[in-house]
Amino acid sequence: VLLVRNRRQFSALGSKCPHYGAPLSKGVLRGERLRCPWHGACFNIKTGDIEEYPALDCIPRFKVTVEDGKVFVTAKKKVLTSPAVCKHKQHLGLGMISTRCLLNPDTVLLLGGGVAALVCAETLRQEGFTGRIIMATKEKHVPYDKAKLSKNMNLKAEDIYLRKPEFLSARCIEVWTEKEAVSVDFQKQKVRFMDGSSQKYSQLLIATGCHSSFLKVPGADLQNVCTLHTPEDSNKISELATGKNLVIIGASFIGTRL
Repeated sequence: VLLVRNRRQFSALGSKCPHYGAPLSKGVLRGERLRCPWHGACFNIKTGDIEEYPALDCIPRFKVTVEDGKVFVTAKKKVLTSPAVCKHKQHLGLGMISTRCLLNPDTVLLLGGGVAALVCAETLRQEGFTGRIIMATKEKHVPYDKAKLSKNMNLKAEDIYLRKPEFLSARCIEVWTEKEAVSVDFQKQKVRFMDGSSQKYSQLLIATGCHSSFLKVPGADLQNVCTLHTPEDSNKISELATGKNLVIIGASFIGTRL
């Protein structure tokens, strides 16, 4: 348990960041926002809610009472051993996550399979949206933690999923993989895909993210010249680089970690 005193008020929270387990006691507190010391995820000390990526989940918050100058924290044992909660009001038992209602004709279409699209889909359900939610991505997988691609290059894609397929299914969030959008008709509110199919929407979120840069030099298309963007890329680089001399173009965070 992390006990925080801010403006003469106490808050008791989970002590570890749900992202990678960093000790929040070593983080930075500014106002009501607590920042993780490792990757900068931010949490509200009043509610435990996540306010800034890369973490997706909230941290538990416990009841605090002060009697005769002593501070008491009350918590259920099960919650104490849980590093994270999906939504703080669910942890408190104040609400339930909604799912799809077939009577609701609205369709939210999310183009992109990264963190932005995932958080949007989760938040819609958490806030009570009961329409259809479709996440369309040209990748082969449900949203995964790209930061881990350069940390362990032999990981399977399933090991770095941000949310398991069962989690998404339980919330009636449809994920269309290998589904690349090629055009959007804003007048007709319709998206056309590479495979010739199309999908109408009520609301559209374009969250396609960014891509690795490709070298524009002769030979850049050779089999032993790689970029890092997907789990398959990571596995390929690991296989090709074993026992070989390796040249890394780029000396920023990912390049140095590789």
